Amino acid sequence: MVDWLMHNLRKLRGIVPALSTAMKRDGSIDEEGIRELVRFNLEKGVHAFAVTIIAGEFYKLTDAERKRVYDMVIDETNGKIPVLAGTSHSGTEPTIELSRYAMDAGADGIIVMPPFFGRVESSLYLHEHYSRIARAVDLPLMIQDAEDYTGVVFSSVAISKLAKEFSNIFMVKVEGARTLEKIGEIRKLNGNKMVILGGMAAKLLIEELELGSQGNIPDGCLPELLVDVYRRYRRGDVSGARRIFKKYERWLDYLSLHPLLEIALEKETLRLRGVIKSSYVRGPTLALEKRHTQSLTAILREIGVSSTA
Repeated sequence: MVDWLMHNLRKLRGIVPALSTAMKRDGSIDEEGIRELVRFNLEKGVHAFAVTIIAGEFYKLTDAERKRVYDMVIDETNGKIPVLAGTSHSGTEPTIELSRYAMDAGADGIIVMPPFFGRVESSLYLHEHYSRIARAVDLPLMIQDAEDYTGVVFSSVAISKLAKEFSNIFMVKVEGARTLEKIGEIRKLNGNKMVILGGMAAKLLIEELELGSQGNIPDGCLPELLVDVYRRYRRGDVSGARRIFKKYERWLDYLSLHPLLEIALEKETLRLRGVIKSSYVRGPTLALEKRHTQSLTAILREIGVSSTA
């Protein structure tokens, strides 16, 4: 089974939404909202899911809630596409515990950031952290290099060393100030042996593909646009891919104006599209204002994306 999972995920390509964690207005987990979000993205043709990573507010969920979200997404996906469970935590032992649960629940792989508390200590312990997880869990492991969030710098050499030592470490999500340089470095160091995906809400998707990445892990708000961009690029219609990306970029530019509201704006986009009923974001957070909703509604109409507003 493990060999089959590794063989399957070595072929991972395309758009892999980092699913939001839908919540009710009282802040509790919205199971039907999560399941509807899975169905919505499946309908739009995405290629895999990443669950409870940054866009999913994993750091505001209890471990029990994260496990519940794994179960819901894995059940609703029902083997149609791979599910990567985000098991990042503040320490190695709880990461291993969550990863083992994800394995038993039927996840196809795990996606793990460096420990996000005590960045100096974490930076010095990176190789040991990932080595222990790789040995403890018989699942493919994707390294999530998210230095803008964690403050932990993960060098291309360190990533490549782990990939060469452990057969189940062969995927990486690269995002940060040096995304494009790092994609090139990892590809040079590992050839085609690593699956490299970008992040940062897909703002560099086409540039990443040009450098040899296999896709991107964005949010799950406008999946049809990004799937269209990816498919056009792969079949050689680069000008068509850029034209569709311009539509997506209109929405992305608005998010970039409000970096502290990014998750709230993503959820509000999903609410406006009729996918979830509430755009509630757990604290700490800043509140959306009426003007934000009005702007998002206008943008969705402008780019021709369905909206219920």
